[in-house]
Amino acid sequence: MGLFDLFKGKKHTRNHNYLIEIRFSGYVKDSIRELKDGISRNFHVTRKKIIPHITLVGPLSTNDEKRLIQEVVKIAKNYKLIKLKLDGFGHFGNDVIYVKIKPSDELEELRVHLVDELSEFCSLSDFDKSDFTYHATIVLHNIDRKFNKIWDYVQTWKIPELEQYVLRITILTERRKILKEYDLILKKTLNRSQALDKKTFHKSIKELQKIREKSEKENKESKPVFTFNEITNKEKVYFFSDAHFDHRNIIRYCRRPFHSAGQMNRELIANWNNVVGENETIYFLGDMSYGRRRHPIDYWLGKLNGQVNFIRGNHDTDIINRATIIPERYGIKF
Repeated sequence: MGLFDLFKGKKHTRNHNYLIEIRFSGYVKDSIRELKDGISRNFHVTRKKIIPHITLVGPLSTNDEKRLIQEVVKIAKNYKLIKLKLDGFGHFGNDVIYVKIKPSDELEELRVHLVDELSEFCSLSDFDKSDFTYHATIVLHNIDRKFNKIWDYVQTWKIPELEQYVLRITILTERRKILKEYDLILKKTLNRSQALDKKTFHKSIKELQKIREKSEKENKESKPVFTFNEITNKEKVYFFSDAHFDHRNIIRYCRRPFHSAGQMNRELIANWNNVVGENETIYFLGDMSYGRRRHPIDYWLGKLNGQVNFIRGNHDTDIINRATIIPERYGIKF
């Protein structure tokens, strides 16, 4: 049973149900959505339009909404910068697959603080009272028959240990409408309209960027998410994209000097392998193959030299086992 199932089937009472969560933004939000879209396309799983998030407390119920808001804001004001890291994938049985979250001490302290204070006047769920798993759900509900295939697909995606700052603490109604948000960067309580306002959000990001730049200057050892190892004179790194193996019409579209798709495929493989060594690094930037009768991406990767790091193009929806997948939203820094 997922978190949102607990809202269903409840008898009518005077209490209302709420969630308290952290919502992702930027690269993290986009990359998790990208993964969700891939699962939806490949396995025909319904993708709910829910912003990628971590539920800190909830669902909880109370008849004192005003006090709930006051307590959450009062607690949030004690915290300035809270960090977390993405840490691979996990699952709850065969029902839920999620991104694992490695919380900072501040995040754990915040959650415990919320649970302790809210339990005084709110009814909390069993999720909050037991050993808590920090996670961001990717897919849930009726996936038990497809679980193994979806799990294998997820393993072909690389989730870096990306450090993320918490921008806001969000209080939601049971219909997932924003009730209030507290902006940790601007140190300001926001109503729903302000929380959805892009100008206010960009102001938060701008202030956060100033904080991050100051932090990076103080910490010279900090590294970007995806970097190349220091390259010596003997090491080479290659970039390539849009091979379009099996795509017959690409010959005409791009005036490629071939008479057939078969000839093109053979020449592309030969050219690639004549340049790239078996153990050399290559970053492939999308669109490996195309067409109704195309071979799978792993088929072509099995014929090509190099340690391949793969950023999916709009046609690259296959399960990929023979390359390291980098979500396109993260990019690479050279």
